[in-house]
Amino acid sequence: VDGHDVNYLTRLLRYAKELNCPVLLHIKTVKGKGYSPAEREPDRFHGVGPFHKEDGTPLDSHGETFSSVFGQTMCQLASERQEVCAITAAMRSGTGLDGFAAEYPDRFFDVGIAEGHAIAMAAGMAKQRGVPVAAIYSTFLQRAYDMLIHDVAIQGLHVVLGVDRAGLSGEDGETHHGVFDAAYLNSVPGMKIYCPASFDELRAMLRYAVEKVRGPVAVRYPKGGEGEFRALCGIEGAGIIRPGGDVTIAAYGTMVNEALAAARLLEEKGVSAQVVKLNSIAPLDVDTVASCAGITGRLMVVEECVDAGCVGRRIAGELALRGISGVRLSLVNLGDRFVQQGTVAELRQLCGIDGASICRRALEVVEHG
Repeated sequence: VDGHDVNYLTRLLRYAKELNCPVLLHIKTVKGKGYSPAEREPDRFHGVGPFHKEDGTPLDSHGETFSSVFGQTMCQLASERQEVCAITAAMRSGTGLDGFAAEYPDRFFDVGIAEGHAIAMAAGMAKQRGVPVAAIYSTFLQRAYDMLIHDVAIQGLHVVLGVDRAGLSGEDGETHHGVFDAAYLNSVPGMKIYCPASFDELRAMLRYAVEKVRGPVAVRYPKGGEGEFRALCGIEGAGIIRPGGDVTIAAYGTMVNEALAAARLLEEKGVSAQVVKLNSIAPLDVDTVASCAGITGRLMVVEECVDAGCVGRRIAGELALRGISGVRLSLVNLGDRFVQQGTVAELRQLCGIDGASICRRALEVVEHG
């Protein structure tokens, strides 16, 4: 039936409700019906920000994003290595793979909304000496957890994951925030997890994951563009990106920008904050973090993820196992909750993980430390 005829559809639903038998109602609709720009480009209007209603063009042009840089790097890698393939689950445009699909159609596979199948297929391709790169949103990759363990990790296969929308994804809300992957990916034996904070790091880490790693590997990156930090700190391990002597703030991914903002605010208040950037969270460079915390005596781990299974708790466990005492530890994360919708900046402030909130927590740590 015509799903755009609301009155007729309502009558049919009422009729179907009264039938004492199974009913299948096939409702046909056109995405964007009644608005020609959306009818012409349904993919672009799947998730859309403010736009000019006259022609549907965006009000703001954001330029490059982590997703677009991922797609560009994939094209470069494919031009150099015949075995590189790209897989997505009905998110070709969202994951930045439009260019790859056009340039390398024989090596591009869209499996539809079937993330588990995407990972199982990637395992089969890796078994046949291909180098599959599966680009999937963090929140949807959860559906393939079983395949990550049984099809990929048990056999130690070289499957590369482009974990898009890692962290808070903004207005898409509770169902789309990528705030669990830091925990569930870490639970997969043999999985390496890299966390670029800049476009240059994404390019370098993706290339490293494709060319150097031999087992399962994930490169996780957020929706949108890069922030203040635009350098290349490294691939694995951790590095000090701002010196300080009163408190150590450890972060990964684009949360390093909030850590740096907090450090500047603390400096205005006479507190010297050291910022440690975790390039990877598996392997996790606890040695560097422990050494830095041992000097300042205070450690804060700030993350854009839920508390359960977070990196901060892993670090706390390692410090305890090593018998390291005398370090005041504070974890700054999303806690035990689902986060509502809003801009990323609004949500970080709401959840207490923005620069100003981190600064306030750091002052408490220093005062009571």
